[in-house]
Amino acid sequence: MLAIEDSTTAADTATERLDFKRERRQSLGLSGVVAATVTAVIAAAFGVMLWFADDYETEIRTRVRSDEMRLVNGELSTAFDRGGHFALALAEVTARRTAIRQALAARDRAELMRQSAETFDHLRQQAGVQIFGFQDKNIRYFLRVHKPEQFDDDISGFRPMIVAANRTGRPQVGLEIGVAGIGLRGATIVEQQGAMVGTVEVGLDLKPLIESVKATSNADIAIVVVPSLAGIALDPKLPAFGDLVLAMSTDGQLFSSLMKMMPLRPAHDSVAGSPTIDGRRYDLITRPLVDFSGRMIGFSIALKADYGTELGRSRTELRVIAICGGICAFLAFALLFRATRAR
Repeated sequence: MLAIEDSTTAADTATERLDFKRERRQSLGLSGVVAATVTAVIAAAFGVMLWFADDYETEIRTRVRSDEMRLVNGELSTAFDRGGHFALALAEVTARRTAIRQALAARDRAELMRQSAETFDHLRQQAGVQIFGFQDKNIRYFLRVHKPEQFDDDISGFRPMIVAANRTGRPQVGLEIGVAGIGLRGATIVEQQGAMVGTVEVGLDLKPLIESVKATSNADIAIVVVPSLAGIALDPKLPAFGDLVLAMSTDGQLFSSLMKMMPLRPAHDSVAGSPTIDGRRYDLITRPLVDFSGRMIGFSIALKADYGTELGRSRTELRVIAICGGICAFLAFALLFRATRAR
């Protein structure tokens, strides 16, 4: 009788163990299903958030880059304005010097050179002044301090800024193309005893100005001139692309590649773009280039390398975080459900 009871008890115990194992397997399976469901929901939520984050990041990036390129145009305009007014201020100061007025009125070229040479040397080294000269009242170049061996030539046919200053009696400032190329110039009249005896001009090289804009904005700058608009031919050694001449730039190879692959035309408004040059994406913006009289003579180009690498890295990091978050959520919910079922 006792043996029968022991056998029954052993059978019951085995059954209970089987039931426990079955329930445990069911519990683990159910916990896995719940954890997988919760993880899927979390993963879907992460996916939606990533999609919105990517879209928002792209929108913000486009807006920021657009603002950055407009700021580059603003910096370039400011640099040109400051340079032009600096050149004009130098011309005005020179025109008011008594020794200068007397020498030009007396047509004493040697004295004029003696009074100006040292000043020009200093300004050339310290301020990028490349043009410093005097014209007589007949619009003949009386003295080029920067090129004293060339003088007394009639410039009325190709120096509209000097013609305008001579005929209006008012200072002129802005961009102009001359024998030395394109530059920022300021010109004003020289008077002696109330009568105009000639004009004086000071010209700045544009290259240091665009280099300074590059240094502050990290954008490469180019100056493109359209000779047909400017009304004067430029140095034939300068690279030409159809009727466009690359007058100067901070990276000649980069802009040569751009102008070979992308048709650019002068426009009265800024034009933006995103060209790919030699396998790298850039943001581009142009700006109309006008001379001292307000006539369009070409345009400037600003190029800035895209931050695509940084953007891709940011997106990769977000996806890794989302995947790790999903895995952690799965493990956490699986363990939590298992512990709950165990109790």
